[in-house]
Amino acid sequence: RHPRAEDLLSLTICEPAMGSAAFLNEAINQLAERYLARRQQELGERIPHERYGWELQRVRMFIADNNVFGVDLNPVALELAEVSLWLNAIFTEPTDQGARVFVPWFGGQLCVGNSLVGARRQVFLAGALAGRGKRGAWLDEEPVRVGFSEERPPGSAYHFLLPDAGMAVYGEGNEGKPVRAMAGEALKRIEAWRREITRPLSADERRRLARLSDAVDRLWAKHAELLADIRRRTTDPLSVYGRPHPEAGERGPTTTREKDEIWSKEMASRQVRASSPYRRLKLAMDYWCALWFWPIEQAELLPDRDEWLTDLALLLEPDVLPSVGGPDQRDLFAPTMPADRARALLAEVGFADVEKLVAKWERFRLVDALARRYRFHHWELEFADVFAERGGFDLMLGNPPWIRVQWSEKDVLGDADPSFVLRKLSAAEATERRAKTLQRYGLRGAYLAEHEKAAGTQAFLSARQNHPELRGVKVNLYKAFLPVVWTWTRRDGVAGLVHPEGVYDDPKGGRLREALYPRLRRHYQFVNELQVFAEVDHHQRFSLNVYAAPREPVRFEHVANLFAASTIEASRRHPGTGPVPGLKEGGTWATAGHRDRVIEVGPEELALFARLYDPPGTPARQARLPALHARPLLDVLRRFARAERRLGDVAEWFPHYVWDESRARKAGIIARAEPA
Repeated sequence: RHPRAEDLLSLTICEPAMGSAAFLNEAINQLAERYLARRQQELGERIPHERYGWELQRVRMFIADNNVFGVDLNPVALELAEVSLWLNAIFTEPTDQGARVFVPWFGGQLCVGNSLVGARRQVFLAGALAGRGKRGAWLDEEPVRVGFSEERPPGSAYHFLLPDAGMAVYGEGNEGKPVRAMAGEALKRIEAWRREITRPLSADERRRLARLSDAVDRLWAKHAELLADIRRRTTDPLSVYGRPHPEAGERGPTTTREKDEIWSKEMASRQVRASSPYRRLKLAMDYWCALWFWPIEQAELLPDRDEWLTDLALLLEPDVLPSVGGPDQRDLFAPTMPADRARALLAEVGFADVEKLVAKWERFRLVDALARRYRFHHWELEFADVFAERGGFDLMLGNPPWIRVQWSEKDVLGDADPSFVLRKLSAAEATERRAKTLQRYGLRGAYLAEHEKAAGTQAFLSARQNHPELRGVKVNLYKAFLPVVWTWTRRDGVAGLVHPEGVYDDPKGGRLREALYPRLRRHYQFVNELQVFAEVDHHQRFSLNVYAAPREPVRFEHVANLFAASTIEASRRHPGTGPVPGLKEGGTWATAGHRDRVIEVGPEELALFARLYDPPGTPARQARLPALHARPLLDVLRRFARAERRLGDVAEWFPHYVWDESRARKAGIIARAEPA
């Protein structure tokens, strides 16, 4: 796909859950080495050994400064990742005056944010907006994505301009009973608000949504243009081996302070009255996200539909609020931007002062506070230039968190009263202790906030309009990352993720597998016996998965029961002679390869798995994936599938445990004796 070395220098790399940026650093290093190898071949020359390390470091610096993007929820992790990338990529170039130091600047490339919670360039079509009934018809539809190069369908409206029935749903189920007891009246108010705001749209409201969507189009297009210009101005011109930079002789590296100032004023609009398109769009998108996590005790601030649309108009439409009055010492325009360009921008997208709106409007102030707390991340806004120019990232990679989203009061009350963690309390004991602990330690606010976070995240990730593939699935964060990564990878891009195996064997995960299999190219399943992940139990199964754009027919490479990554290449190179190694060889976990360990899975194999492992009628693409150790086992499964009689055909049968150590010890049949 990339025949020229120069193409490698344009690849965009993104890690959606960065941590220490280990994946990004490895990608930079491998890409830099590949570039030099290919460029030397193209030029028909060899870099002298004593100069190779210097040239390699230049390429690392270029890739880090131009091509690397990432997101992480933890600000400290992001700072550590930046340091790690700096140490890997910093480059010093000797000059006649001494030396010039090139340091990658990651403003706008590495973001603190929640990769899973944000707004997107997706719209509800006109038919969904005009539908009639007891509630809005758009609630039963999935929004349609609109690329930067596409026209928004006539009569459509951006999804983040419309509410959802899953917003601010709290106190559900048995675990939510204490919340209902504590804040019953506020929850009733929120339920009434949800019913009101999701009623069908009037003709006037549809016209208002059309105007707002037009304003979003203008702001988003202008933002992508401005962001591309800022990236160019804050990226140092650096020539690399075989590729001189056209501006290298015109300008040298700028300081980090200068770059920070450009970003702060022109993009974030700090201490600037005429807010940038980015700042206006971000608060509008944050507003929509905030409604999913609205504080229970501030239910009175929830907007009705007219207030909601009016608030959005203040942010998005030109000159709805020319001034909020009062003396102001802030600059009208960003001082780093030429005045004529700033005036032209104002004439094109109008005026809005987001800082003053947040300062004077209580609801905007709450939205801004919630955005800071939950760190909503809007991918196509933060990286608008990447999506406008390339349609997404060329490579996405990483190890998303393996955490199940669930609410547990132990997380709040356990430190104050360890009995919530150490003992199994009866309902009456828990109620009594909860009331005393909340009152004694003043934990009511923290208790409700933790519930809002868990319930809001669960509702957001399970909502039809946000992640339709996850409906019916117990949401684990790594599962939620899959559709996110698929969406933000460009059409001819590749994604590589390390994640647990639950997606392949979840009985209710058929919808997610139906979306996954056409994208899957490689599935390598590991068992953690050799402690690849030292902090994870040695029985844990996980896999390395390579995804790309959906293709027909479904076909991917499958290797199971791996203990070391070296087995993959060893199996590919193996001639196919001799027996297939088992799980253990000579008392140790087997890592030798064999050609029969590599199994190609296609439509026929998936249909076989569905017939054997899933309920009758399960589509092949929703089949659970067994961990087959070697290719000959497929023939065994085919024989099973041809059997005319199954266990289910027997009229009466029951399972019986003969000897089970745990059960027998509990029953007193056997006992463990210490050696004499």
